[in-house]
Amino acid sequence: MMWFTADGFRSLIALVGTNGQGIGTSAFGVWVKNCDSLDLSPEEQDKLNIFIRSLYEQIEKETGLFLNNEGSGLYPLQSSCNHSCVPNAEATFPYNNFTLVMEAIKEIQPGEEIIVCYLDECNRKRSRHSRIKLLRENYLFSCTCPKCESQIGDEDITSESDADADGD
Repeated sequence: MMWFTADGFRSLIALVGTNGQGIGTSAFGVWVKNCDSLDLSPEEQDKLNIFIRSLYEQIEKETGLFLNNEGSGLYPLQSSCNHSCVPNAEATFPYNNFTLVMEAIKEIQPGEEIIVCYLDECNRKRSRHSRIKLLRENYLFSCTCPKCESQIGDEDITSESDADADGD
């Protein structure tokens, strides 16, 4: 019953806002994911990535930013996974419904922590400076994963696309 009070509702919204997992996929999202398994040369991969980016931009004009998101849900086990910019697992929706499956993207040893990346595919490729800024703003922590630690001496250079997103 605590969720039915004003304070309880605020707490629920904060909980979903911090730990909520977007639910669902689109047929296009599934197609893009399947493209990852294609055996392409670097040149072909670059052309495909440019094509996909262009398609996303065109689709976004019609659908907005929520192409692959049909809602939000709280998944207790998935929500307990910590972040790394070098994850060993990711949340997937293989049945194109609300069923979340944690899928290993690297070999995970017995007893090893299951870690996910809280950033989407585009944001995880950004500079250390931009990733840390996004994580501070959205999750209230500074990342100390192996990737961020190895880039600690890098200049805080923000790419043109990072600057657009950061407002720098």
